[in-house]
Amino acid sequence: MANGISRFFKSIWYTLTGRAHEAADRMMENPEAVRGAYEDIISDKKGNIQRYKQAIGQLIALVERKKSTVKNLTDEVEKLEELKSGAIAKAQQTAADLQAQGMAPEEVKQHAEYVRCVTAYQEFNTNLEDKTRQISELENDIQEAQAGIDNHKIQITSLHRDLEQIKDEQSEAVADLITAREQEEIADMLSGISMDGTSAELTRMREIREKAKGRSVVAQELAGTDSRSEEQEFLAAARSSSTSDEFDALIFGAQQTDTQTGTETESAKKAEDSDSELPL
Repeated sequence: MANGISRFFKSIWYTLTGRAHEAADRMMENPEAVRGAYEDIISDKKGNIQRYKQAIGQLIALVERKKSTVKNLTDEVEKLEELKSGAIAKAQQTAADLQAQGMAPEEVKQHAEYVRCVTAYQEFNTNLEDKTRQISELENDIQEAQAGIDNHKIQITSLHRDLEQIKDEQSEAVADLITAREQEEIADMLSGISMDGTSAELTRMREIREKAKGRSVVAQELAGTDSRSEEQEFLAAARSSSTSDEFDALIFGAQQTDTQTGTETESAKKAEDSDSELPL
């Protein structure tokens, strides 16, 4: 039961969608409808290309920011390199001065000024390593992003080319539909199917004429004035009488002929007698 109901509603749905598709297909045979459909597609393509360009622009801006960061980090690295060199030079000078004063190397290493130089050097070196690592990561990101940008630019060029092809296809499709419609109309006219409405008008007038003739025939039959019916009746009676005479001749043969001849002879004699009795 449930399966039957389900199939019933599915059949209704398929029927409705099928009719909708047929109507849509017939509508799409209209050149203006096709032109409008292509305009929608072209508009969507343009919108996609514009959004694509915006995304590429944002990616380029991100790459530029990373390049700027790399430049700043590079400047900081150069500065840290100088600071490292300065810390080493200061530590060497401090150690030389302290040793000149008679301090042993172990005592120099414990001296506050020397320790300060060593600590500064270590901090500069740590910062330098961190900045160098950041620069390396950013440069890798920039390289990958730049490769992606180049690919996206190629895609943009391809999309523009596709857009131009769609525009050309739009013109060709509309022209083909218009030509096909004109050829169909010409073919219909050549085959006797008028597309200017006269064929339908002639058909309607002929139907009216046939209906009028039919009403006239019915009226004549009902009134008993149908001449063709009378002719048929008379012809049937004549054929029946002729057939009856021929049948009698075949049955009675010469007897009927002799009787007829005798009757004619008696009629002739009576006529002669009556003539002889006339006064002279």
